[in-house]
Amino acid sequence: MFDSDGQGSVLSISPPLSVASGTTETGIRGRRHNLLLQMLTVIGLLAFFIPAFEKGAAPMDEGSLLVYPELLAQGKLPYRDFETFYGPANTYVLAASYSLFGTSITVERTIGLIYRALVLSLTFALIARWDTTLAIGCTALTAWILLASGIVAYAWLGGIVCILGSLLLLAEPKSNTRASWSGLLAGFALLFRPDLGPAVIVSALPLFLLLELPRRLCHLMGVAAGLLPLALLGCLTGPQEIVNNLFLYPVLRCNPARHLPISGVESYIFIFFITHLLAVSLNVIAGILAVRAQPRNGRARLLLSLALLGAALTPQAAQRLDLMHLISAAFASIGLLPVSLITLAARGREWQPKLAFVLLAVITVLAAVEAIAPELAAFVRQEARAAFAPGDDNSEKIVRYQGRSFPCPSAADATALLHMLHLLDIKSVPGERLFVGPADLRRTNYCDTFIYHLIPKLRPSSYFLEMNPFSANRAGSRLADDVASADWLVLNRALDTWREENRSLEFQSGAPNSVVRDQFQQVGQFGSFVLLRRRS
Repeated sequence: MFDSDGQGSVLSISPPLSVASGTTETGIRGRRHNLLLQMLTVIGLLAFFIPAFEKGAAPMDEGSLLVYPELLAQGKLPYRDFETFYGPANTYVLAASYSLFGTSITVERTIGLIYRALVLSLTFALIARWDTTLAIGCTALTAWILLASGIVAYAWLGGIVCILGSLLLLAEPKSNTRASWSGLLAGFALLFRPDLGPAVIVSALPLFLLLELPRRLCHLMGVAAGLLPLALLGCLTGPQEIVNNLFLYPVLRCNPARHLPISGVESYIFIFFITHLLAVSLNVIAGILAVRAQPRNGRARLLLSLALLGAALTPQAAQRLDLMHLISAAFASIGLLPVSLITLAARGREWQPKLAFVLLAVITVLAAVEAIAPELAAFVRQEARAAFAPGDDNSEKIVRYQGRSFPCPSAADATALLHMLHLLDIKSVPGERLFVGPADLRRTNYCDTFIYHLIPKLRPSSYFLEMNPFSANRAGSRLADDVASADWLVLNRALDTWREENRSLEFQSGAPNSVVRDQFQQVGQFGSFVLLRRRS
C-alpha cells in the first residue's frame, strides 16, 4: 500500500476480523481460566487457616488491635494520645471494620484472614506470568509458611499486600494511571509499616528503571499521594511525636531490649533462618542472571524485584529471631524459590516450564524445608489436620464479659480474669480511669492491653497502652503521672518474670512503683492479677 504522495511507506495492516475476534476470545477465556484457578487455589488454601479463629491471643499485640481502633472512634489520635510503633493504616482499617461489624476479635481476625487471602492471590497473579501450574505451587508454598503465623491482623501483612499489589501493577504499566496506582500502593505500604521503606524501594527498582520518564514521575507522585495521610497526621499530632514513635524509640532506644541474639534462639529457628538466607541468595542470583540475559524483559525484571523483596524483609527476622518474625520474611523467599530453581536450570534464559519440572521444583523446596526444619513442618501439618478434624474445645480458655471476649493462654487465667472483671465492674463508676501494666513498673516489657477492651466503661489513664522497654520506663517518662491519674490499677505479677537475653532485664525508673505504693490499696488478687484502687 502507498501513501498520498505515492511513496511506498509500509502501513500496519490489521488481521481479518475473524482472526482478531478469535484471538480476543481465546485471551478472554485464558484470563477467565486463570482467574478461576486463582480463586479455587486461594479459597482451598484459606481453609487451612480457619482453625486459627479459636487460637489463643497475644495479650498486648492482639489486644492493641482491639483497643486502638476504638480510641480512634472516640477522637483519639495515635502518637499524640497513645504510643504505637506502627504506621496508622492498620488501625484505621480496623476502626472502619469495627464501625461496620462491631468490635470483636472475630472481626479483627477476619481482617487478618483477608490480608492473607490477598497475599496469596497476589502471589498467584505474579507467578502466573510464568506459568499457571507454577503459580499454584508457589502460592501453596507461601500459604504453607504463613500458616504458622495464624490470622492476626498484623500491620506487617497489610503492608506486604500493598507492596505485592504495587509490583503487580508496575510489572505491566500500560498507562500513566497504572503507574500512579502502583506508586499509591507503595505509599500505602509505608502507612502500614514505615520500616518497610527499604523493601518498597529495592523491590520496585528493577521495574521502575524500565519505565519511561513520564511514568516514573507518575509513580513517584503516587507514592507522595499515598503518604499524605501520614503528613496530615503529623500536622495534628506534631512531627516530634511521629519521629519518636516511628523511628527514635523503636529503632534506637528500645531495640537493644527487644533484639534476640542468635545465640539464644532455638536450633530449628536458626537453621530455618539460614535456609531463608540461602533461598534469598538463590533468588537474587537467578534474578540477576535473568536480567543479564534479557535486560529489557519484564518477567526477568519481576523475578529480580521479588527476589530483592525477600532480601529486604530479612531485617524483620534478624532483629528479633523468633518464629513469627522469621515467617514474616521467609514466606517471600521460600515461595519464590521454585521459579528461581527453574531459572537457574535454564541459565537465566527465557523458558517454558514443563509440568514435570514445575512439580519437581515445588516438591524439592517442600522436601528441603521439611528436612531442615522438621519442627516447623510438624507444626504446619498439625494446623492442616486441624482444618479438617475437630480439635480440642478451647471455650474454657475464653474470657467473656458483657458481650466481649478474648482467648487466654489457660482456663485458669480466664477464670481469674472473669472474677476480677466482675469485681471491678461492680465497684467502679463509668468514666473512671484504668491503668493496666506489670506489677514491677521498673521493667515495662509487656502489658495485658486486651483488658481495656473487656471493660470499655473505664477510660485508659495511660499513654502507654502497650509497654515497651526504655520507652515507658525511661527516666523522665510520663508513666508515673499516668499511674497517679488512674482510679484503678490492674497489675500482672506474671510479667515480672520476663526473661530474655537482652537489655530488657535492666531496671529503670522506680517512680511509678512509688506512686502505686503511696496512692493505691489492694482490693483483691486473682491468679497473677492484682486489682488496686485509689486511696480515698
